[in-house]
Amino acid sequence: MSFAAALRRARRRSGVSLRTVGAQSGVGASNLSAIENGHRDPTSSTLDRLASTIGVTWVPVTARGRTPAAIAADEIIRAEHEGEHARAYRRFLQLADDLASSDPVTRVLLSAEEPDTSNSRWGDAIAALVELRLREASAPIPSWVTGTVGHPEALWEPQRSARPLPLTADPTDVPAEFLERGVAIERGELASV
Repeated sequence: MSFAAALRRARRRSGVSLRTVGAQSGVGASNLSAIENGHRDPTSSTLDRLASTIGVTWVPVTARGRTPAAIAADEIIRAEHEGEHARAYRRFLQLADDLASSDPVTRVLLSAEEPDTSNSRWGDAIAALVELRLREASAPIPSWVTGTVGHPEALWEPQRSARPLPLTADPTDVPAEFLERGVAIERGELASV
């Protein structure tokens, strides 16, 4: 499913319709839709044709069980939409650990693909986290991260349980990358256990 989700994100970012990609690649729009939604498994040659049409290249990454930020973002947003706020927050913390435990090159590779965050404030939090982890490693920061400016005027703290709780984060303990985007998550919450 990660290839299909990556393909869908890339096609959407390119602004090209299913019909256009289908016509240019020789894959019918209904088949492409089924592939993007995980209802059909494409062959490797079909994936190659679709990727070429959209203008993306697949890069193998030795992740050692770590999840790329774009895939983690999909999981976080899905949990948020399902009202599973604790699960979304746990997944975010797992991404923090995955990036922290990676060498600098792997951090960059795990962060290279722009996530589809569907206007969720989690998108601001993910961009802040990626920037923080890449700065810690003195690694280059992708343009999608620097382009995610957030809402610094409206401080947001993620819901961590089924019930919303009042803001509790101490802004003096929140990393600058988060505050700049209006996200209130303290540095200590991001530390691996």
